[in-house]
Amino acid sequence: MKMLSINRVFKNLHEKEWSHWWRIPRILLYIIGIVTFFFYFWSFIGLLIGIFYYIFFRNIAWKRNGVILSYSITFITLLVFYYKSFPPLNLALWSGLGIFLSFSILLLIVSITKRKMAVLKEFNSQILNLINILPKKVQSVLKMAIFITPLILWSYVSIDLEVMFDNHPSLLWVHAPSKVNLSETFELKVEAWDQFERLSAVYIGTIDFSLYSVNISLGSEIINPIADLPDTYTFRGQFIGSDIAYEIGDGKDNGMHNFEMSISTIGIHYVLVNDSVTSNTYYSNPIIVKNYTNNEQLIAWGDLHSHTELSDGTGTPEHSFYYARYIAGLEFVALTDHGEIMMWNPGTLDQLEKATNFAYRPNEFVTFHGIEWTQVKTGHYTCVFSGDELLKNPILSYMLIPTTQGLWDALDAFTENTEARALALPHHTTKKTYIQDWTYLNPKYVKIAEVSSVHGDFLFEQRNPLNYRGAIDPPPSYTHGSSIMDAFKMGYRMTLYSSGDNHDGHPGHSLSHTRAYIGHQRPYSIWLTRNEHPYPGGLTAVFVDNITREGVFTSLGYQRIYANSDHGRPILFFNINRTQVGDSSTLLVNNQNTHREINIFFAQDGAPVAQKSNAASITRNWMPNWDGTIEIMKNGMLWQSIDISAPIENITIIDTDPIVGATFEPNCLEIDGKYYINSYSDNPIDPSTLSTGGFDFYVIRVVGDNGRMTWAGPIWVEY
Repeated sequence: MKMLSINRVFKNLHEKEWSHWWRIPRILLYIIGIVTFFFYFWSFIGLLIGIFYYIFFRNIAWKRNGVILSYSITFITLLVFYYKSFPPLNLALWSGLGIFLSFSILLLIVSITKRKMAVLKEFNSQILNLINILPKKVQSVLKMAIFITPLILWSYVSIDLEVMFDNHPSLLWVHAPSKVNLSETFELKVEAWDQFERLSAVYIGTIDFSLYSVNISLGSEIINPIADLPDTYTFRGQFIGSDIAYEIGDGKDNGMHNFEMSISTIGIHYVLVNDSVTSNTYYSNPIIVKNYTNNEQLIAWGDLHSHTELSDGTGTPEHSFYYARYIAGLEFVALTDHGEIMMWNPGTLDQLEKATNFAYRPNEFVTFHGIEWTQVKTGHYTCVFSGDELLKNPILSYMLIPTTQGLWDALDAFTENTEARALALPHHTTKKTYIQDWTYLNPKYVKIAEVSSVHGDFLFEQRNPLNYRGAIDPPPSYTHGSSIMDAFKMGYRMTLYSSGDNHDGHPGHSLSHTRAYIGHQRPYSIWLTRNEHPYPGGLTAVFVDNITREGVFTSLGYQRIYANSDHGRPILFFNINRTQVGDSSTLLVNNQNTHREINIFFAQDGAPVAQKSNAASITRNWMPNWDGTIEIMKNGMLWQSIDISAPIENITIIDTDPIVGATFEPNCLEIDGKYYINSYSDNPIDPSTLSTGGFDFYVIRVVGDNGRMTWAGPIWVEY
């Protein structure tokens, strides 16, 4: 008995020492669990910490804390997944703080009143007694349910087994340059995509090649074009799939192969690839083949808006540049991470600058320095620079530069000191959280505006009947003055571009509109931004003299561009009386009644189309859907609509109506005797100044029945 008593004493002392030693790590580990609220897929770490506390801790209070932690993480994960109309990081932050603040207040109230509340003590005692009188098996099931339930609920929205394991080929994507010289050897890229638009590492199909060719001037089919096509080829793949096949690097194709070919017949050509696996034939983007002179401009495709792990995106800058060049097939790209996040680690600015310069290959692949200024009140601006330096002092953060005028001043100082040029690109202009205030615009830097991205379509307000695709995060009611078309009616002369604004590490071809936005899709991310991007990212086409920083940036500054809504590369030429988009996009006519001849040439991309929350897909015996509509917008209204049903259309329409211009003035809002463009603006204006000055403007939009959209313009007509 004496020995037993001594052992008990030592055991108690040991437990007290252990309890004392474990106290601080226990609190720190719990804090780590709370922090994982905001870590997207990695919140499972906090979930497991909570379950660990519940199972292994004897202390009732810490068991309870573990339950609160695991269920809170589960609740926030479900909330962010299902409630898409609020920024996910803010939602996680405020809901998480709300849960723990409420819980702390409740504990404080109980602690203060428990001595005076015998009823509460008796109630707790009765609950415990009720649990204790339950059969042991029932108690075990109840305890097991307490920690299994959050695991099941969290896994339901955070794990997608098909995304994990289904890498089987679903379709082929065929990509070539948009313009090729007669008989010039060029590269043709063929990729096998799975149902989530990722490279299919297990694809082992056999493909063969043919051409569909059209005479440029006549529009008739060329029956026997002369071309040196690739030989029949069988892909080499893996036995087991991969969600990031392009990083395998074992010498096999892993879902992608580049071929060399040439075409010796003038015309517009589609390379057709017949696939043995899906038994379908796939069309490339259109290729214009001519005898080009030195004055002929190339068409370069790129993405000017992308994020990496240096802010709230995914993957390293090196990964994004590699993906953009070799997988997405871009000619130019800009990584534009948020200054507000990078300012907390200034070393990231140097890292981004170094990676951007390292990836630049003149005449092959252009990388631009960029950074995003994320002002909530007056709108975001993605800033892109022409030179070899990134603006790092001051860092473009609204915390350091809180006003739009401060942004313009910083750009003025940087461009004067470095002799580089800068563009400031407004984007997702109609979103409630970041509504654009056009009255602060500086035309020196704001020359192009983002018409579409992973956030949606911003030519018109979301509820406007002419906004066919919509956008996320609309204001509570129709808001005039935020859309790009409203800015045109105010007289601001910008041109439309489209970009990704991707946060999933895939510039030029985002995956966040597919189920591969899920947190376990590589590259991994700790940010919640993937699941609020249901639209495919867009691309911008630029008419350039050469593929260099100077060549591409000059054309961007001169607005020689058009925009597309997804990974497709159609060809769109738009002119009025031979005045094209770019170089001020202004046609001068003799008088108000001068006729305007509008010419539109459009060659569709034959690739399957990505849409909101839907990956590109095909059916058996699939053929491209060439049906659609070419819309001519005049002064912000739909003026003409022309149905199309062929891959290539050449349309001419004469406008004989008098030039009258457009105005935004009737939509201004009067508050306390002052006028504003809407209730979100804090900048009073003179409504009479918000007009086109009596001049007309025209915008082209091609709306495919397959869901793809392409934009060009405006062209302004003055007399």
